[in-house]
Amino acid sequence: MIMRRLAIIFALFYFASGLAYSTHYPLRVKDSRGKTITITREPKRIVSLAPNNTEILFALGIGNRVVGVTKYCNYPPAARKKPKVGDRITSVEKVIALKPDLVLAHGFLNDEAIRSIERHNIKVFALDPKTIGEVVRDIRLVGIITNREREAEKVINKISSAKRLVARQTANIKSKPRVLVAVQADPLWVAGPKTFVDEMIATAGGVNIAHDAKPGFNQFSIEVAVSRDPEIIIGTTKGDKEIFSRGVWKTTSAVRKQRVYEIDPDLLFRPGPRLAQGILAIAKIIHTKTNR
Repeated sequence: MIMRRLAIIFALFYFASGLAYSTHYPLRVKDSRGKTITITREPKRIVSLAPNNTEILFALGIGNRVVGVTKYCNYPPAARKKPKVGDRITSVEKVIALKPDLVLAHGFLNDEAIRSIERHNIKVFALDPKTIGEVVRDIRLVGIITNREREAEKVINKISSAKRLVARQTANIKSKPRVLVAVQADPLWVAGPKTFVDEMIATAGGVNIAHDAKPGFNQFSIEVAVSRDPEIIIGTTKGDKEIFSRGVWKTTSAVRKQRVYEIDPDLLFRPGPRLAQGILAIAKIIHTKTNR
């Protein structure tokens, strides 16, 4: 009994003191490539090779540790002032010159750069989340690696709360509208199954008309999309709204009922902290003028 009481007291002290959120190094973690990475100490100089990675780092409150980003890392505004190490193509020389102790990369898009950087004995941790659950997992992982686990849980709570709120409000919807989320209108690229966008549409009470497309973000037949008569079209590229207002699209319910919208693509296609805003934005659009 005494030992049990001591264990409880210790546990209460442990959590109250914040020790539960302290990372102990060295740390061994697997990245999106399945490669085990050993983090020997808390990273202090981090280069980010993807906008969503940059947003995660800033959301964890360690923007000051970010020493290099890409041309596309535009959020938060402070990220724009960081030294640039490339765009879609990474300048390995610039990365090396910044002397990072960690490079946070995209597992697929930065494949070639990762191999080059690792040849210079620089630690690289790759992320490539496909679902909301994987986004949450990766934010937690970055929090652990950088010793910002408590902050990571706060970010995760915002995403989880937004998802729960929307799911609760849409749970009893009987008529779910057909929704097309376009990465671009011409040629048509859509968010297919096994994407966080597909999950966001379902959570918000809609049906993705590209639910049976090739998994991921892919080109999709305009003829098939029109034949499925989307009731809501959400464009994410400037000028797409005008494209969706003409030609064969004019026959769709979405155009006839003036339900073609635009959303900031970064809220939908960046697997990071702002997915919470994306979920709420899709839900707001879907449930404007719809029957519950």
